[in-house]
Amino acid sequence: MKKFLLKFFALTFAICAFFVETISPAEAVIAKGYAPIVNGDIDGAKREARKQAMREAVEAAVGVHVQGTTEVANFMLVKDEISVKSDGYVNINRVIKEEIQGELFYVELDVEASAQRIREFAQDLKSQLDANVNESNSRGGIMVAVVQKNLSGTYSYTPELVGDYLNAKLKQVGLRAVTNDNVVNYLINNYSAPDVRIRARALANQFREEENALLRGTLSEESVRKVNGVYEATVHASFELIGLDSSEVDVFSKYVKGVAATQNEAIFNAKEAATREAMESLAKQALETVQRETRGGYTNIKTTVIVSNVTNYQAQYPAIKAGLENAHCKVIRMTRPNPTTLSFFVSTDAYSVIGELVQALIDAIPGIQQGSGSAGDLGATKIQLIF
Repeated sequence: MKKFLLKFFALTFAICAFFVETISPAEAVIAKGYAPIVNGDIDGAKREARKQAMREAVEAAVGVHVQGTTEVANFMLVKDEISVKSDGYVNINRVIKEEIQGELFYVELDVEASAQRIREFAQDLKSQLDANVNESNSRGGIMVAVVQKNLSGTYSYTPELVGDYLNAKLKQVGLRAVTNDNVVNYLINNYSAPDVRIRARALANQFREEENALLRGTLSEESVRKVNGVYEATVHASFELIGLDSSEVDVFSKYVKGVAATQNEAIFNAKEAATREAMESLAKQALETVQRETRGGYTNIKTTVIVSNVTNYQAQYPAIKAGLENAHCKVIRMTRPNPTTLSFFVSTDAYSVIGELVQALIDAIPGIQQGSGSAGDLGATKIQLIF
């Protein structure tokens, strides 16, 4: 009888725990963040410290129990996006502490992170990455070869931080990306060679398939020191996006710092931050190049379709996706600017004027109607739709 009661209470506890996890709308955590004060920019350090705290809250809400490097890369993207947007995903209940600690800015926040919304965002991101690779993107093929220079002076390669994460970042804006082991191995053994750019480009041309650009670079561990009881690591990110058919080169070079309780965590945070900044810069440069090259006339329309009032993502997203396909639109990339808005950059050659495309989308997506909006930043007309 005693054993039966123990089993009964254990089972009851497990069921209750399951329902608490299922129905709990948010998880309260105390999130901490550090950021170095660079060139006296206290406000900038405060923003970065809050972002780090937000990322910690996201990690606490959904955990990092993933299997495989691609999922690690995708989880890093989730933390990137939510730490910037935060609204609806992580709410600050109160600021427990904000203070300058020597060369660092420290924040301690009482936050509420919506695990359910974050999980939905992670699923949305996976759908976005799957939809974003499209052969109509004129600079879609990018060969990735980025290595790490360690404090010992040796070079190495970490797939989940470098290869998979960079590839996922590029996919986010609609650029196809693949890691080439031949170029990576060459860079590991010859990065300091004076003609490394020429030889790496030649090797990339030798092993290329559909790629027309090479992303070459290094993350160099410069220093690690202890500051006010925590570790501060400095990493130099040096990246080049090199055209394989032309001499066009986009460049990113910056020293980036990361702070954490341990030395290894500080180095990882610095590399992650450096990689994130590099890719935000280079992906934007590459994307602007693509849009300038492909703007053209309406024979081959490339435009942004923004759908507002998406209040039931699980039901409405499949309807939008099917409607775009039925209207003969290829999705080049998809983003979610906020929890109730979806943005699709599409390509189609089925219409002679954009008005025909608008009407086709209204006919193809149940419950949709035309909204209002303005022209895009780079000159591409935006089609505004609303449920």
